Amino acid sequence: MANELIKEKIALSRVVGKETAQLLLESDIIVPDIKPDMAVMLKADADIVFDRVDILNDRISYFGKLTIKALYLSKGDNNVHSVSVSTNVEDFINMDGVSKDMWASVNAIISNIDYKLVNDRKIGYRAVIEVSATVEERTESLVVTGIENLPEAQLKMGKLNVNRTVEHKEDRFIIKEDLNVTSGKPNIREILHTNISISNKETRVSAGKVNISGELIVSILYRTDDTENVLEFIEHEVPFNGAIDAAAAADGMVCDAALRLLDQYIQARPNEDGEDRVIEMEASIGVMMKITTQSEVNVLEDAYCIDKTLEYTKQAVSFPALICRNKNQHTVKEVVRLDDSNPEILQIFRVSGRVQHDDTTIADDRITVEGVIYTDILYIAGSDDSPLYNHKSILPFKQTIETKGAQTGMDVNLEINIDHSSFSMLSEKEVEIRFLLSCNANVTENIHSEVITDIEFNDTDKSILDKMAAMTICIVQPGDTLWSIAKRYNAALDDLIALNDLEDPNKIYPGQKIVIVKRGLGL
Repeated sequence: MANELIKEKIALSRVVGKETAQLLLESDIIVPDIKPDMAVMLKADADIVFDRVDILNDRISYFGKLTIKALYLSKGDNNVHSVSVSTNVEDFINMDGVSKDMWASVNAIISNIDYKLVNDRKIGYRAVIEVSATVEERTESLVVTGIENLPEAQLKMGKLNVNRTVEHKEDRFIIKEDLNVTSGKPNIREILHTNISISNKETRVSAGKVNISGELIVSILYRTDDTENVLEFIEHEVPFNGAIDAAAAADGMVCDAALRLLDQYIQARPNEDGEDRVIEMEASIGVMMKITTQSEVNVLEDAYCIDKTLEYTKQAVSFPALICRNKNQHTVKEVVRLDDSNPEILQIFRVSGRVQHDDTTIADDRITVEGVIYTDILYIAGSDDSPLYNHKSILPFKQTIETKGAQTGMDVNLEINIDHSSFSMLSEKEVEIRFLLSCNANVTENIHSEVITDIEFNDTDKSILDKMAAMTICIVQPGDTLWSIAKRYNAALDDLIALNDLEDPNKIYPGQKIVIVKRGLGL
């Protein structure tokens, strides 16, 4: 009977390339006409998001915006005011070999930003942005997984442990919430500064969708309706839970989802009593999802036929194999002492931080991460010159994440977020600050292999068989298996086991003698 090939289509994912680039943005923040002149800039927050990525041949284009929100003291009365600006960002990264049918993720980190008070109506800024891009493609190969009418013992099977991407998707969802001014706090006259951060993110994959949950931490600094221009601060935790459709998603798969704040709208409005104590909050959250599955694929590695010579067609494949996924939390705690030149603290409004991990090493089942947290302490100061002050400090951290199977040379995908921050005021000059960091680590190893895509069966030259001895004694060499000996001498594996009275055919040793007897056309 003819030997028919059994083939199966397997889908693989591979990283085509990674590139980094530096982007320099310089411009000005102009104070609107309705705002007073500036005397001193107190604080500035900057954020950059990309909401669109296009791939062309050998190029990745990205589009987004840089947003800067600043607080300043006005001339004369030393009141606190706010000003903000958004600047469109558009640039590209060259990467050989990419094309529009691939998928790219682009991330940005503000590595440095400097501000300069140009005059009483203008702030100049200079931002250095580190942009990183990763491009991935999905491929399909039709590989041989078996041969009909050939004894199973003459097939050598192997396994490919494939971490395969099944779907990439970008989406967004809207979170709307009415927040109330905390009891005991005065009414709102003017909202000066807002900040929304995402914490405690969780994802769960089910059939056809991905569930995403977490919390928005909404922080608001406002001027009260008192005649003395008193400042107040409120913070709310807004839980969210939603589902995003994903056609290829199924139970047991894993979703890595990057969430980013695209837009926010916050405005005060009157309550039922006509007092400005309700805050309308609307946040647009962008989601960049990558859904993966780990699968074990059985493929044919080798085979032999008693009366046929096999010629293989092979294809080189590369794919990532998942070694380990782990998530843990780590608390960074430190006492920060203000410089003598800083005004004393009367009341702390908020402690915020931005994480930057600078060095990642992997070895012996663990990942070691080192980095810093850029920290802002915003407080009411005991100073007539500056009623509000922002103190900056840098907190180093080092964290070890257990990742079984991880070794030097493997790839690490690391996401570090601040899930919670808190503080304790120790004195007018000292504050203990605490950050709870969550670390998600994925360790993968790039596997390079060959798969058989086709086999040609040719009749073995009978003269070659005729020249073979009727009986052969083979001395087992290091690295030999009974299967490799059977293939080498064109013998039936069962015959070798029976003839040599082998209790365990998997246990042969160098120097052992294996008797091989020629039978029929074969041996």
